[in-house]
Amino acid sequence: MIACCDALIAAHTAVIAAEALGIGSCYIGDIMENYEVHRDLFELPVYAMPVCLVCFGYPTKQQEERPQTPRFDQKFIVFTNRYWRLGKSELAEMFRDREARFAAGQDHSVHGAAGGSAAGAVNVAQLAYTRKFNADFSKEMSRSVRAMLRVWKGE
Repeated sequence: MIACCDALIAAHTAVIAAEALGIGSCYIGDIMENYEVHRDLFELPVYAMPVCLVCFGYPTKQQEERPQTPRFDQKFIVFTNRYWRLGKSELAEMFRDREARFAAGQDHSVHGAAGGSAAGAVNVAQLAYTRKFNADFSKEMSRSVRAMLRVWKGE
């Protein structure tokens, strides 16, 4: 786990350094999928596991001018000295804008999804859960990690 953290810290440091030089980046989150393909593509030895992939390049004018994805207010995600468990009223406040966009069919903050009936979800939380944990990529990632562990165990 420490090695995974180190790899992510190194990737993030590279992203920040690139940004300072006007170079854009994009994390590729599905690098743990298709283990066999990535193992062969990168000629990975046994016990090497790709945990992150970052692409770098210069953004186009259109990319620089596009609207930013809405983010949660800092008060809901940054805590001092300890983790703060949000109460029902705080969670309702945190998700108020997203729920309104979702109800209006305008929520593009969850992997490009829009519309109250998308994936059968009745709210933003159900939509996010369904798109993250019931998606083909998530199932493939689980299969891929199991395959990787079988190789490590010599099976």
